[in-house]
Amino acid sequence: MKKSLANRSVKYLFILLLILIICIIIVFLVSKSSNYKKQIIFFEEYLKNNYTLDEATIREFVTVFEILYNEFPYVTEYVYPIELLAIGIVETNFENLKGDRGESLGYFQIQAPTYWYLKHNYPEFYQKINFYEPWYWDIVKERADVQLMTSVLYLYDIKLRYGEEDAYSIYNGGSETYKDKILLRLSILENTFKKFNRR
Repeated sequence: MKKSLANRSVKYLFILLLILIICIIIVFLVSKSSNYKKQIIFFEEYLKNNYTLDEATIREFVTVFEILYNEFPYVTEYVYPIELLAIGIVETNFENLKGDRGESLGYFQIQAPTYWYLKHNYPEFYQKINFYEPWYWDIVKERADVQLMTSVLYLYDIKLRYGEEDAYSIYNGGSETYKDKILLRLSILENTFKKFNRR
């Protein structure tokens, strides 16, 4: 009888512990999801308050993050809007331009070979934003959504293949100086994001 009572107590304790673990996991996932959504809003507000980008361009950026969040959530576990904000600031200060003697294009300075690699390996992302064109300036300069999606996929792919630690330097050809600039900008943006969240 005592043994049966002890087994039953252990069983109830185990079930209670299991329920507690499930609740903690749910709270963690909801909080992570909420943080991503807040970063999308922060990204949008930061651009509106600090740059002269037109409303349509900002809307295209936001739409990409929403597509990722709703349809490709596994990408949002690796790449965050605040990281792309830092990259856009460091790369071009959010100017839509050609860099590296015309080799790098757009706000996030993506080169054609990178785009073709990503388009080949992640075609469903480009299909989702209806982009089936080559990586030419006359086409790409009008598609802020394509530029952002390509940058997100590039950072995502780098993190999967090489890990978090070297992702920023690899994004810019292995430059440690670039990595330091991104980390500094991220630190500034994260502090601004904390203040933004307290409003």
